[in-house]
Amino acid sequence: MTTRLVLVGAGHAHLHLLQHADTLRRAGYRITLVAPSRFWYSGMAARLLSGAPRTECSLDIASLSVRHAVEHITAPFAALEVDSRHVLLADGNNLAFDVLSLNVGSDVMPPTASGATVAAWGAARYWHVKPIERLVALRQHVHDAAQRHQSLHMVVVGGGPSGVEMAANLAGLSRRLGVPNDVRLVTRHARLLPAAPEAAARWASRQLARLGVEWQGNLALDAGAAWLDALPTAADDIVLATGLRPAYCVADLPLDLDDNGIRIRATLQSESHDEIFAVGDCASLIEHALPKRGVEGVRQGPVLLDNLVALQRGKPLRDYRPPGPRCRSWISTIRGSRYTARTGGEAVEPCGSSDTSTRAS
Repeated sequence: MTTRLVLVGAGHAHLHLLQHADTLRRAGYRITLVAPSRFWYSGMAARLLSGAPRTECSLDIASLSVRHAVEHITAPFAALEVDSRHVLLADGNNLAFDVLSLNVGSDVMPPTASGATVAAWGAARYWHVKPIERLVALRQHVHDAAQRHQSLHMVVVGGGPSGVEMAANLAGLSRRLGVPNDVRLVTRHARLLPAAPEAAARWASRQLARLGVEWQGNLALDAGAAWLDALPTAADDIVLATGLRPAYCVADLPLDLDDNGIRIRATLQSESHDEIFAVGDCASLIEHALPKRGVEGVRQGPVLLDNLVALQRGKPLRDYRPPGPRCRSWISTIRGSRYTARTGGEAVEPCGSSDTSTRAS
């Protein structure tokens, strides 16, 4: 008997399933993937902003699906009916499933306590660091201004890894274009990288200074637009890098949720529904608070594959065990417009990095 497996989203964990679609078919699954035609690597955001070709920063999901004989539907995911086991699509169609896996990613966290997607901070242009493909438009905007010999006053909101990364890359891009853009960073915290060791924060501050990026802390971002008065010049562009939260569609799912996403057990199954799995940024592992970065989805991929096969064969599922603090790395090198994270002397890709093995499949 064939089991209908529907995969919603093409994040890192589901890319692993695509690579091993034959294994799932041998286990008795008929696979349908609901996802956009391209997957953008969050770990490549810096390179995309710095000028790397789009093809180096994304994967052609349509071609991968054809290669691995997986049905691919590009209509956006709209809703979920758990009682009847149907995925509802934005084009009005629906898909029946026996087993479902959700890998729908994350969006930028609102910068204010009110939860507004974009704060009313004046007439500046607003840019979000996710979806990653939006950075293509930001890069083109900086290029166009440079061709007009126009200097931009750009403010990055957020002092975490993504904010530091964006500010450094905007400064590096400006240097390469030979235009004196004013790039600065603001944060509500007293220092950069508030969750990182103090030494890492000091180091990041020095490297931003080397790139000509000033930063200001302890700003009351929740108090309307008053913080803009603390800037020496009015902002032309505001880049929101205020952290990540589960994709907006997650809040409407009829599943057990918390502020970090779909509550899942160590087996990656929904707390409330054994036939539904969730992985990556949209999932909230009950026993561990995980950072929202692509490498977690990469690590979950093999466990998800094993558990889908085990579920089909009636065997025990195995637990996903996240690595210890040693692997929770922070920025350690910012050179021009590129940086590398290190932990314990071993180089890894930072904040939202991907496993490059998925690129060759």
